[in-house]
Amino acid sequence: MQTQSSQTLVNRNISITDPVSGRCHRTSIRLERIEWTALQQICEKKDISVNDFCCHVDRDEKRREHSRTSRIRSAILHHYLDEVAPLNS
Repeated sequence: MQTQSSQTLVNRNISITDPVSGRCHRTSIRLERIEWTALQQICEKKDISVNDFCCHVDRDEKRREHSRTSRIRSAILHHYLDEVAPLNS
């Protein structure tokens, strides 16, 4: 029997470029469906690819999250929090 959480998580491959070597490698990340939707919407709005967004987040020295997936999740959340913050000020 599958649990609810295993049914909502989706694995997808992304390409990450190493900032030093410039080499690109594929890796998979696992996000909730709603997180994938939010990520796609952010990328459409910014006119960038999902891979570019993930590379930027992965290289961001201000991000302190433990894993790449956590950094991406936090970046998605921060994007939406930044949109709401001006409304609350």
